[in-house]
Amino acid sequence: MERHEHPFSWEALQRIVLMGLVVLLAWRLGEVFVDILIAMVLAAALYPLVHSLNKKLPLIVSILIVLFSFVIPIAVFAYFFIPSFVREFPGFITSLDKTISQLPFAPHAWKNFDIVQYLQTNSAVLLYSTESILLTIISTITVAILTFYFIFDFQRLFDLFMNLIPSREQPKVRAVLREVAVVTGQYIRGNLLISLICGGILLTGLLILGIPYALPLALFAAILDLLPLVGGTIGAIPALIISFGISPTTGFLVLALHLAYQEAENAIISPAIYNKALNLSPALSFLSVIIGGSLFGIVGAFLALPVAASLPVVIKYKEDYEKRNE
Repeated sequence: MERHEHPFSWEALQRIVLMGLVVLLAWRLGEVFVDILIAMVLAAALYPLVHSLNKKLPLIVSILIVLFSFVIPIAVFAYFFIPSFVREFPGFITSLDKTISQLPFAPHAWKNFDIVQYLQTNSAVLLYSTESILLTIISTITVAILTFYFIFDFQRLFDLFMNLIPSREQPKVRAVLREVAVVTGQYIRGNLLISLICGGILLTGLLILGIPYALPLALFAAILDLLPLVGGTIGAIPALIISFGISPTTGFLVLALHLAYQEAENAIISPAIYNKALNLSPALSFLSVIIGGSLFGIVGAFLALPVAASLPVVIKYKEDYEKRNE
């Protein structure tokens, strides 16, 4: 019988240990990795705008103009609407709890669950929420700073990356990265704009229908609308609970409002804004959102579609590369 010897290799052992350390480091720095990923995506989305302004203005001025064009509307919104939201939120929670307990089709466990009492008696939940909000603020500031530096050093970082690519492959890699950046940028800018439109239309509709706590309900729906596919459905739930608690007629009117907006978003608003940048089947889109959400939570679900839309470009490059090197 023939025997095969497998001599011990220190080099193989070193590679295994190094790979293990890399995996461990990536696992421990998962949150930092997510912040870096978000900053890179935002930089790719905003760089075309900065590049256009940079033809007439200095780079730093162009970056600040683009960043402030996103920050100022958020600051104005926070100044005018957040105080009203804070005032209405306790009453909204109380009304939501009361409405759920009175719904005839609500499960028995839901009817006996007192949201207000739970929040009052479980101070640890409030402390944890406060800590989460603080960490979110810190993470947001970190992402903003990283985005600034990624845009500022975009060309230098890009050239540094391209130096790692063989010279004969650089033109094709540039084309692939350019196409991926176009898809990602168009999706990020479009999704934010669609969410703003969603909040404005739903707020107007809820105010016309006389629904109480229209601002918190519209704001919740607008934020959830950032999540593809499932966000619009989840965002409508609080408004439907409140409206059906008022009367069945009011509930069906609010349901019609949300269904009409979702139909308009899917058929008119999204195609017009995205301009076919995300050419994905519904099944692939849903699968992408599930995988992204499972790996990185809400951020993963938000970034799932542009990543999925970029995969065909990368796969096509890989296939062409293999054919060229046969």
